[in-house]
Amino acid sequence: MKTLILRNRIEVGKALEFSESRKINFIPTMGNLHEGHFELIRQAKKNRNINLVSIYVNPLQFNDIKDLDNYPRSLDKDLKNLTKLGVSMVYLPEKSFNYNDTSTIQLGEIVNKLCGNNRKGHFEGVATIILKFLLLIKPEQIYLGEKDFQQILVIRKIIKDFNFDVKVKTIPTIRGPGGIALSSRNQRIKNINNLKKVYDCLCKIKLKIDEDNFYMKDLEYFKDDLIKSGVCKVNYLEILRESDLAELTSVPSKCRIFISCNIQGVNVIDNLSLKKVCIKESGKLVISS
Repeated sequence: MKTLILRNRIEVGKALEFSESRKINFIPTMGNLHEGHFELIRQAKKNRNINLVSIYVNPLQFNDIKDLDNYPRSLDKDLKNLTKLGVSMVYLPEKSFNYNDTSTIQLGEIVNKLCGNNRKGHFEGVATIILKFLLLIKPEQIYLGEKDFQQILVIRKIIKDFNFDVKVKTIPTIRGPGGIALSSRNQRIKNINNLKKVYDCLCKIKLKIDEDNFYMKDLEYFKDDLIKSGVCKVNYLEILRESDLAELTSVPSKCRIFISCNIQGVNVIDNLSLKKVCIKESGKLVISS
């Protein structure tokens, strides 16, 4: 089956009209595709649905025009790879897709944490475009990677608040040599050793928790250690509840370690699930029995 390239809302509408008997798997991307995106597509192809990939560098989620201009783009290569993977449809929205947007979506407390603190308006921009995609495409399932975990929570909130009948399918972060999380942005970083240090930090914290030897104040030590090792800036390093990014309490809950660093002018994010239920007890993180 030939990959269908769609460049505006009308073309999307016509293509979906001819495909009414089949449901849609939606994989939203900003292009410069890598193995993480390809794994999302492979997982989506396991059912008989139509797979629709979008490539759109969304200006609404950038609070720095230089960051938007520098975002890596490789459209020709992306389209060749998507064709090889047998993707049914690729949507390349026109610039007017978000032209003169003035409506905003109130996302609540979830955007006042982690990346929301130093990227004001970022998640509102993500939410606006995802809402437009959902209204236009009406997918049965949307596929998302766990590297952008906070974004997953934002999209789940939109789906719930606006009563969309869409299932969220998440795929674990795909990692390269040294545990580096694959990312379009990370390709701009020449010194990959600093990227390895980010993942090493997450693993060291997880090990201390598994050994029942981790206090929340230890996060400051790991931040300082990263900076001393050559990482320019640590934006945050936190352990939060997975379901809503709330602080840990004495109530058992699944949690993740979240990190954001600035390396060679690139904002690097990663996270690691503890895969166990934990509680915070007198400042110590304890695996709940």
